[in-house]
Amino acid sequence: MTEGPRSWYRTCRPRVAILLAAAFAAVAAAGAAPPPEAGPAKAADAWLRKVRLLILPEEEAFFRSLKQPEDRKEFERIFWARRTSGTSSQNDLQIAITRAQARADEFFTLPGTRGSETGCGQVFSLLGDPAEVEGGSPGELQGRGARAHFDSLQPMQEGSRRPETWVYRSRPGDTLSFTGGELRVAFDESCRFSEAGRVLEDLRRAAQALVLRPELAYRLGSDGRLIRLEELLRGADGRGGARALLAAPREDFPLDIEPKLLLRTQAGQAYAAGLFRLQAGAERAGGTVVGTVAAEAAAAAGPSPAVSERTFSATVGEGGAILGSYGVSLAPGAYTLRVAVRLADGRGSVATRPLEVPDFEAPGLKAASLVLYPDEPSPTTDPRDPFAALTVGPLRLRSRLGNVFSASDALQVVSVLYGGKVDPASGKAALRARFTILKDGKAVAKGQDQVLDTPMAVASIGPISLAGFAPGRYLVKLEASDTLAGAVTSQEASFEIAP
Repeated sequence: MTEGPRSWYRTCRPRVAILLAAAFAAVAAAGAAPPPEAGPAKAADAWLRKVRLLILPEEEAFFRSLKQPEDRKEFERIFWARRTSGTSSQNDLQIAITRAQARADEFFTLPGTRGSETGCGQVFSLLGDPAEVEGGSPGELQGRGARAHFDSLQPMQEGSRRPETWVYRSRPGDTLSFTGGELRVAFDESCRFSEAGRVLEDLRRAAQALVLRPELAYRLGSDGRLIRLEELLRGADGRGGARALLAAPREDFPLDIEPKLLLRTQAGQAYAAGLFRLQAGAERAGGTVVGTVAAEAAAAAGPSPAVSERTFSATVGEGGAILGSYGVSLAPGAYTLRVAVRLADGRGSVATRPLEVPDFEAPGLKAASLVLYPDEPSPTTDPRDPFAALTVGPLRLRSRLGNVFSASDALQVVSVLYGGKVDPASGKAALRARFTILKDGKAVAKGQDQVLDTPMAVASIGPISLAGFAPGRYLVKLEASDTLAGAVTSQEASFEIAP
């Protein structure tokens, strides 16, 4: 055994475990408000106030340039259509924002100002409940019960709100990761915050991430009027996006899908994500291709299928290969997963495979599937990046199809353990995890035991230099145990080191 395989556990950098732990950790009625405004100009200003953090700077500039009330109304339709994968300006996001604004009116209304128009209401409408709220009495820290902290009676009784800080953290499945994995927004007594620096940058990127159909651009016709949404939809997508392929599947090119990620989300569901690979044709090699990818998971019986869709932009590889990612949030159960990819030129294909989603909330020790990826920088946070669906906290996992690596790679492996038993006396769990790398059934490297004292914990190894490993197929195995419960579990995944 060479020095590389023997010593890999000693070269793992602590920062990796810290990043992974942070990244993978699970983390509506109107109130009193001023009277409604009237007149076209006031109506336009009122709408801009409602979408102040949602609207992009270039969109706001275009909106303000429109003179006709009808064009401004059409702009609103296009605005929401750009943020849905369907063909209607009324969509789930618009409904969710409307409900969030109603809740904001209840929680944050101040004398003379609607709650949805305050800084608190604007951030709440864009990002939802914070993971934590810091503020109030010294040392007070509230977690996912944050909504209980939003009390509109308190400023009425005391004349102002207490200053507080909302903490948001990047979560599995998000197309956006906050800078450093965390966003902290500090509000004063009047629900105002500093819209500058890193906070403003992250908020703008969050707003940009909501734009799923940038091809629906605001354009003026030859008569100087805004081109209607229906005409934009016909021009941009005459046969519908990738989601439309799910209703009418076809195979214009070979399409393969490979699950990579299965984690519990803060909402208690699971997030399933993976890679897709298609062959578009050698004539496109080296170019850039824009398309949409939709993922649908349908249970044999139950509610309507869960569906997600997003736009991607990818560089074409040798032989016309295009690599990208998909992701969808699901409740536990057995599903048929279908992934559809449609390119801007109209070609599209659908691939299908079974998917089993465990109940991460159920009692007992469980280990999520192993995720293997190379230790390499992910400089972009572009929501159209082909690997965007594999974003976990501050990490964008550029997994390899078939888990094929080269000797120049450094390997990272991670899994999340759930359901550890907690000792009532100490308040801590007693989990242990160990990774082993095998070749032809024989161990070629073993890691040290990792001792973990939380009921949900991240087990990881890496970066492991593969330079000292011979080419061929390998198996990496995780063995985990819960000392308090007397339970054991394991996960394994194969990978290849190419010659």
